[in-house]
Amino acid sequence: MSSPILPLKGLSGLFIDMPSVATSTEDIDALVSELTESDAPRPVIASRGGPPPELLEQIAAAGLVEEELRSSGHRLRFSSLPGGRTKIELCDGDGSALRTLSAAEALEIVAGKPLD
Repeated sequence: MSSPILPLKGLSGLFIDMPSVATSTEDIDALVSELTESDAPRPVIASRGGPPPELLEQIAAAGLVEEELRSSGHRLRFSSLPGGRTKIELCDGDGSALRTLSAAEALEIVAGKPLD
């Protein structure tokens, strides 16, 4: 039985060379060791068409706030409501909602206001 999937063809009708997948255990071991060498986050390098540097800085700052919240046993949960509204909840480490926050309260927490 033959496969109904045909090889990819370029615009000129020529076959496109597809990259080969490394299957050797040495290649896989090298990749795993490279990924586990360091737990430090790898820098994001913005290239042409990528996000602007100020956005990357804001994402990093949001990550720090999220890390601080988690270390205190809390997290913020955002959910969409009908009509385009957003519900923001302060949750404990298990994900149970402690209380609903207004957008202003959530921004104050993100800005560093201590939790009550």
